[in-house]
Amino acid sequence: MSGIENAKYAKVITRIQSGTMSRAELSKLKRNAEEKLKQGDAAAQQVLDAMDVAVPDDAYILFMGFCPAADFNGRLDIEWKEKGICRFDWPESAHQQERFESICKGDLVVLKKREKFGKTMKLYGHGRVSALATDENNVRFLQMEWSAQSDEIEVPLLGCNSTVDIRTMDVVEAEMPAEFFQWLQG
Repeated sequence: MSGIENAKYAKVITRIQSGTMSRAELSKLKRNAEEKLKQGDAAAQQVLDAMDVAVPDDAYILFMGFCPAADFNGRLDIEWKEKGICRFDWPESAHQQERFESICKGDLVVLKKREKFGKTMKLYGHGRVSALATDENNVRFLQMEWSAQSDEIEVPLLGCNSTVDIRTMDVVEAEMPAEFFQWLQG
């Protein structure tokens, strides 16, 4: 955002930009701004615009599947890396769509595919969310800064049975082997 054009929400926008708000606080603020916008408060759009680049103070790791119907031949990760994006295009899965929409700028996305059912997953790349965006159909996607790292690694599943699986940093640090963190640095 180039500047705050309307002082009405200046303090709120400054707080959003500070990076000191939790994910829950940002979510509540977003719902309130959307409601105000629906009621005709056009200035609330500035709050929503600030949310697109907000970095919460509690980081998430999104373990993201990239093979529709678990078919490796239809893998999407190569296109995503080329375009600098990450998408979830199955709105019929409302609970996963909701999870995907909770991702914020600065969150880590790790591309995964289940390897040994119920036991392991193979990781194919990672990157940071640089911004949130919407396409011409108003479908949300993530703008990404993908790592150039191309090594693959097999790690414990962490209960990642869905396409969109979010974990807190604390959980990942407690459950992932040291090799995972070395892979992230590679």
